[in-house]
This record gives sequence, structure tokens and C-alpha cells, in this order.
Amino acid sequence: MSIDTKNFNFKTLLKLTIPTIVMMSFMSLYTMVDGSFVSKGVGTDALSAVNIVYPYVNIILGMSIMLGTGGCALVMKKVGEGKEEEARKDFSLIIAFAFGLSIVVTILSLVFIDDIIKFLGSTDILYNYCKDYLFYMIIFVTPTILKFIFEQFLVAVNKSNLALILSVSGGILNIILDYLFIIVLGTGIKGAAIATGLGYAIPAFVGLIMFFSKNNSLYYDKPSKDFKVILKSCSNGCSEMVSQISSGIITFLFNITMLKLLGEDGVAAITIVLYIQFLVTAIYLGYSIGIAPKISFYYGNQDKGMLKKIISMSLKFVWGTSALIYIIVLVFSPILISFFAEKGSNVFNITLEGLKIYSLAFIIVGTNIFMSGMFTAFSNGLISAIISFMRSLVFESIGIILFSTLFGIIGLWFAVPIAQVLGACISMLFYFKYKKIYGY
Repeated sequence: MSIDTKNFNFKTLLKLTIPTIVMMSFMSLYTMVDGSFVSKGVGTDALSAVNIVYPYVNIILGMSIMLGTGGCALVMKKVGEGKEEEARKDFSLIIAFAFGLSIVVTILSLVFIDDIIKFLGSTDILYNYCKDYLFYMIIFVTPTILKFIFEQFLVAVNKSNLALILSVSGGILNIILDYLFIIVLGTGIKGAAIATGLGYAIPAFVGLIMFFSKNNSLYYDKPSKDFKVILKSCSNGCSEMVSQISSGIITFLFNITMLKLLGEDGVAAITIVLYIQFLVTAIYLGYSIGIAPKISFYYGNQDKGMLKKIISMSLKFVWGTSALIYIIVLVFSPILISFFAEKGSNVFNITLEGLKIYSLAFIIVGTNIFMSGMFTAFSNGLISAIISFMRSLVFESIGIILFSTLFGIIGLWFAVPIAQVLGACISMLFYFKYKKIYGY
């Protein structure tokens, strides 16, 4: 687990994080590929429906990421402290709890599916599309929750390449099944949901099997009876849950605002922009996931020299790639949008104009995601949650409501970039405040 500090460089950093960056990028591609096939194979109304119900998916992903990141930081800190048996028992409890939670969520969601769709603001035109898509996403709640948790722990036990292979395999299967179900068999929007669910099932199933092996530093043991482990995991990873719930709320606000300003075409346009944002944020979330176990480990054994090096290089990586990604999105935005909407169409034109403004957020978002992940790795879930809550819920929500009211569609597009800048101010404030405390 330890790394030679003297030989630690950007090459080492990339070896640690590229597997999880690609892994999370493929996770975001599940949704993007669905959107592209749905838009081209069914229609832009169906694409809008996917975005209408996506806040539900955000909550499910939030549960998974919360338990995965929060639990992994807790477990790997104990490994760093030499408490291997206790770490295994905690790990086993987290997995058992996640499985039970997923079953309860599935049952409740199926019972209240109509109420969920109505609450999310579906119009009569989009209702049937929403129900077809959401029903099958609910069926696959268990693999969706387990997928990310197992991938996170595979990374923690130095099996990043396996986690990457599983994620890529699931992504490729998703693409193949999207084509088969939507284009060849004509199953419509329900085919996209089934394809996504089956893509999630691959890493979930293999991960479930992998941790039976005692050759891993973590494997199934008699679960801990201390339920505080779950509470600590949830509180430590709550920033990730807050981030996902916030994303769902922001998507909801964007949807209802776009319906008022531009109708169903506006919802389709913001859906495309959010797909591109999912891919960008996945890169930084993947980086944070890849480096977090190392931060937790070296914090556990008080190697401050290594902490300083990892965090300093991480910030340089995040800032450099942020500028590069912004330029790439600006230059290639027409090509990216064309995967979802026909050139010259109303949806295409709305999206192109909006993305020019919205993409300013991509310069800042990486810093905020890394800062939140860093404090999670230090087991400081409160600060991590404050960063996520202020950036992705408070600032963005106020911005969407206020700016769209004052300035219309232009104000709506500027809401997220301004929120990210304000969030970065909060992030850097905590960064400097806790620098001496954690020794980075």
C-alpha cells in the first residue's frame, strides 16, 4: 500500500487514478449513450423524459457513493492503523447493509412509482415515457447500489485494473444492448433502462464474488455488530450523497424552469448539457476516488510528507486539466451536441448557445469536487458535506430561480458557473483553515 515518497511523481499519480477516472467516465457514459440512442431512436421527447426521472437515479447513485466513499475511507483508515480484522468486519457490515437497503428502496419505489413521476414534474406528453424508463431503473436498484461500492473497495485493495475492466465491460455491454433493444428490436425507452441496468449488473456481480477470496486484504468476515459503523460511513460520505441529491434537485429545477421558458425542447437541451457535465464531473470524481484511499492511508499512519506531496500534485493536475477540458468542450461542442440532436434543429441551437455559457463552470468544478473528496478521505464528512451542499444546492438553486426570473434563459445558463465560483471560495477557505491540522 505504501509508496516511495522520493519516487512519487505525476506518472505514479496517473497510475493510481487513471483506472478510476476511466471507470467513472464509463459510468457517466451509461447515461450519455442511453440519451443518444433514445434521442435518435425514439425522439427528443423521450430524451426529455429520461431527464425528468433522473433525479430519482441521482438519489440511488447518492446512496451508493455515500456508502462507498464514506465506508471505504473509514475501513482504509483502520487498515492504515493496523486494525485489519476490525476493518474486514466493518466492510462486511457495510455490504450487508447496502444489500438490505437496496431491497427496501426497490419495493417502496415500485409501490409509489406513479407518485414519484408526478412529483418530478412530468407533463402528460412525457408521462408514459417516464414510467417505462423509471420502472426498469427501479428493477435494477440493487446492482446499481452495489456496483459503485464494490468498485470503490476494489480500488482500495489495489485492484484498480479489475475495477476498470468491469466498468468498461459494463459500458460496452450497455452500448451493444442499447443498439439491440432500441434500434433493432424497437423496444423504445424501456430498452435503454434495461441496457443500463444490465451494464451495472456486471461489476456488481463480479465484485460480490471477488470478496469471498481471502487473498484480498479485505474479504467477507462476520459483520461487525456496531451499527455506528454505518452511521459513521453515512456521515463521512454524506457529502457525496448531498452532491447527488443536489444534482437531482438542480435537474428538477432546470426541468421545470425550461418547461416554462422553452417547453419540451428546452428540457431536451438542458438534458444534453447535463450529459456533457456528467462526463466532465466524472473525470474529477474518478480522480478523487482513485487518490482518496491513499490520502486516508497516509493520514492514518501520519505520513505528512506523503500527504503534502499527493495533495499538492493533485491540485496541479486538477487545475491543468480543468483549463484543457474547457477548451475542448468549446471547440468540439457542435460535435458533442450532434450525438443527441440534429444540426440546425431547435434543440441543437438552444443547446449550442447554452453550452458556451454553461461550460465556464468546467474551469472550477474540478477544484470543488477534489476538495470535497479530500475532506471525506480525512474522515471529515461535515466539511465535505458543507462544500457540496453550498456549491451544488444552495448556490445553484438560488441562481437558477433568481437569474432565470431576472434575466430569462441567459440568466439560467449563467447560474451554474457563478455557483461554482462561489463554491470554490468556500472550498479554498476550508483548505487553508485545515492545512495545519491535517499536515498537508
